[in-house]
Order: sequence, then structure tokens, then C-alpha cells
Amino acid sequence: MPVRSKSLVLLVFFTISIVMNHSFADSCEKLSVNGADGWYPYFARQNPNHLGIMGDIVTRAADRVGLNIDLHPSIPWKRILFNLRYGNLDIIAGALKTQQREKQFQFSPPVHYAELRVFVRKDRSFKYSHISDLEGKNGAKVRGMSLGQEADDYAFNHLVIDDAPSPKSLFQMVASGRLDYGIFYWSTGKKEIDRHKLKDIIEILPSAVSKEGLYIAYSKNSNCQSQITSLNNEILRMKEDGSIEAIIQYYHSAIASEEMERSNDR
Repeated sequence: MPVRSKSLVLLVFFTISIVMNHSFADSCEKLSVNGADGWYPYFARQNPNHLGIMGDIVTRAADRVGLNIDLHPSIPWKRILFNLRYGNLDIIAGALKTQQREKQFQFSPPVHYAELRVFVRKDRSFKYSHISDLEGKNGAKVRGMSLGQEADDYAFNHLVIDDAPSPKSLFQMVASGRLDYGIFYWSTGKKEIDRHKLKDIIEILPSAVSKEGLYIAYSKNSNCQSQITSLNNEILRMKEDGSIEAIIQYYHSAIASEEMERSNDR
């Protein structure tokens, strides 16, 4: 090949590389983030300055390393998981880790923990100490929600659990008597019961279905892998320097609860 032809090929190659790199940088100007609605104190979008424990961990880590966040609008949880899997979303601010999800997503270290509990009508209560006590009963959880790997496996083989489209629907179904029980997050469920004035109708059974680690989930198909790595490394530093614990303590305070109630009243 003549020297001029070789030079032309190299010039074209480098031009294409520059354009592709520029496009890559543009596509990663912001990391897209979403989370489960109705999941206080873990994720909440009513107050843009306080997105719940998991949301604040992501936004604080991004701020510390100079990354911008694009909070996506509310959509059903199952659709959020779909978007993360196929690269239409970069980050989920809070998720349980299961064997199936590990094949599909990347995960941070566990940054907090949550208990899942059984919610029942008070006039149809029953004794509960192990998930096997739910056999023969009709229950539900929110669509796409995991109960933790061990509980998921048991439920798949032994229980009849329907899907509710939202936390609100789940508690309405329990309150109306359409279900024998619902399974949901303990802290979030207490808020839902208070918000919908169901304290005289629904009770929370004392033993946990499971206690699960909460993680930040990242898309394996995101175009922003270097930014995701930077964010995850900063989350590791936040675990070590006490920043995550400070966020958790804030949301366990009365101040955070009062702010959330004011946001819901707007």
C-alpha cells in the first residue's frame, strides 16, 4: 500500500476514534438513577434534597467525586429492573442481591439492611415464626420484589404468592381481606399503614421473613463503566469514614420523619 494511502487510513481511523470517544464522554455526562417508590426510608422522591438512605448514598458519593446524577421519573419496579438490565438505566439506588440478579447486574458492597415482615388483618391474624407457616394461605408481594434468596427459593416451591402492582395496592388487598397476608419491608410498611390510616385494621407479625442486605445495583450494559467504578469506590470510602452511617442515622431520626410527612402533605 502506498505511503499516502496508509497515512489516509490512519487519519480516518484516528478521526473515528476521536468522534467515538467524544460521543462516549457525552453519553456519560450524567449517571441515570432510579429507585423503588413507596420505599421510605430507603428511597423516596418527595424531597429532592433527601432521596432516602439509598438515594442519598448515591447522590452524596456522586457529589464527592464530581459526577452528575439524572434522577429518572417514577415507573413500576419491574420496569426499573428491566431498564437496568438492558442499559437504559445506569444505577438502581437500593436493591436486594439474588443469584439471578448477580448474573444480570453489578453490585456495591452491602450498605444497609432491611427486614421483611408479614402484614395481616388484625381479625384474621395467625401465629408466624417461619416462612413455612404461610403454606396453604394466599399472599402477595410487590411485583418484581425479592424476599431474599432463601425465602424466594422456599416461596417458589411451597407458597402461592401473587404480585401487587404497588405497595399501596398490596396494603389495600390485605385490608380488604382479599389476601391472608402481604410481605413487605418492615419500616416502609409501618409508614404505609400510617399514611393510609390502616392502623386499626392491619398488624405486623413479630418474626421477620428475612433480614437482607441492601445494595446499589449497576448496569453491566451501561456506557459509563468508568464512572460507575469511581462511584462504587467512593461508596466504599463512605462506608469506612462513617458517612453512610450518618445518612442512616438521619433517616432514623424524628426530623427526617417529620420532613417526609410534610412532603407527603404538599
